[in-house]
Amino acid sequence: MNVRLERSEDREASLAVERVAFEGPLEADIAEAVRDEKGAFALVADIGGVVVGHVQLSRAWIGGSNVVALGPIGVLPDRQGRGVGTALVGEALDEAARRGEPAVILLGAPDYYGRFGFVPGSLYGLRNPFAGETEQGFTIAEEDFQIAVLDETRASELSGEVRWHAAFG
Repeated sequence: MNVRLERSEDREASLAVERVAFEGPLEADIAEAVRDEKGAFALVADIGGVVVGHVQLSRAWIGGSNVVALGPIGVLPDRQGRGVGTALVGEALDEAARRGEPAVILLGAPDYYGRFGFVPGSLYGLRNPFAGETEQGFTIAEEDFQIAVLDETRASELSGEVRWHAAFG
């Protein structure tokens, strides 16, 4: 498996992975809406030249500080449970650090993302702007909002309102 930055020729395959992984268009629509914005980048996992996983990162903000948001992340169903998502998250964090980002934020399962260094945003005094029941009928818990601080020297800058790109709703 090769995890690398998404290329222009990967774009349709990346969106297809998101549609299949989530059984619908929402995550693909978000990826498409943010992918060309300043500060955004994506990675793909390919096996033998076939894109089997995709992770999108986009500009987000904590107060006046730029950070990046991880998501959506999708893996083809027949490749799930084989380390593709793990490789994508690890490389996404490495790439964000190489780009000088102070932190990466996400909404996701604490048990899964904790192993990558994500901690509840509340440990930094941050609130989950999506907490509560969604229009789709599921509940997003406060602890689902997590942060991985990549530059501890800039951690004190990370205070204030948390904002994602408008595509996230």
